[in-house]
Amino acid sequence: MKTSYASAPVSGSLRPAFSFDLLGPLVVRSYGMALDVGPPKRRVLLIRLLLEQGQAVPLDVLCEDLWTTRPPRGAVSSVHAHISRLRDVLEPERDRARRGHGGVLVRESLGYALRVPGETQDAVRFEQALSRARRLLDQRRTGQARQELDAALALWRGTALADAVNHPFAAHVSTRLEEARLMAWELRVTILVREGNLEEAVLAAEELITRNPLREVTWELLIQALYLSGRPAEALQRFARLRGLLSEELGMDPGRRLSRLQTAILRQDDTWLRNLGSRTPAHVD
Repeated sequence: MKTSYASAPVSGSLRPAFSFDLLGPLVVRSYGMALDVGPPKRRVLLIRLLLEQGQAVPLDVLCEDLWTTRPPRGAVSSVHAHISRLRDVLEPERDRARRGHGGVLVRESLGYALRVPGETQDAVRFEQALSRARRLLDQRRTGQARQELDAALALWRGTALADAVNHPFAAHVSTRLEEARLMAWELRVTILVREGNLEEAVLAAEELITRNPLREVTWELLIQALYLSGRPAEALQRFARLRGLLSEELGMDPGRRLSRLQTAILRQDDTWLRNLGSRTPAHVD
């Protein structure tokens, strides 16, 4: 059975109070002071260990993952050297000597493991805050949900896992985090609609569409906000624009939710439209 360190308590007597910022270029701090992790390869190594949430990574896997091409002949020695330097940065020799052992970057039978709580990573805190915001929105506590989202989105400084962006091991996690970031922005637009801040919701949705013009969830939010702000003709124009984009780029029509929304606007289906602003996009239900 794997042991998760995602919720392990931070104990000042066992390890420094670290923070690892992955939502942009890697930044590592101990007690608020930035640490110099070293050259690019060492930064990638640290990210690789962080993504395992305290589980050991075999040495051969580290060698494969740290090089985007075939690992060089001296890869094992290079990894050992980088591990040694990282250990000195994260847990200086005087600290290890005082305790008689290291407790942060450790060697196990299966490989190397970085023993820090998951909450020391801004990426983990972001996803936790997004989950809390969803629950709060389900409970119709929109003000608190918006506060959670604003704090979560403020953690971002650039591309997720920026230092490892060209490494296959980081691709899945980076894609997941970037998708979660977009969902957080869309959830924030949903909150603006529910709060009646319709003009702000329109502007926010249009900005998101500029970055992701084929994303139907965002178009749904924009059309909702336009209709609820008394602009049904513009809402239908946006639907027509999306239909043209989808046909030209993907050879497909808008999905069922958007088609139902268009039909309701055309028919002035008051029963269905009355609760439009309280409906949540499919991916945040």
